[in-house]
Amino acid sequence: MDASFVALETRNSPMHIGSILIYDPATAPGGFVRFKDILRFYESRMQLSRTMRQRLVRVPFDLDYPYWIEDEEFDLEYHVRHLALP
Repeated sequence: MDASFVALETRNSPMHIGSILIYDPATAPGGFVRFKDILRFYESRMQLSRTMRQRLVRVPFDLDYPYWIEDEEFDLEYHVRHLALP
């Protein structure tokens, strides 16, 4: 399935996904949510699925399907971003 998404992706038809999470401070301990606590939460669960730290690598000339490899330079803050709204 991953290979299909890679093959079908174009500049006008991106095949990647994203999500938006809204945190309500009223339901958080102490009445506030800190971004570093959210990052810590995700970091504490990264070991549950090794795919969380992998990246897709294409084979030269597309002679085979792409492979998932361990991303030694994985940066959680690149994937989890914060934007506060008024």
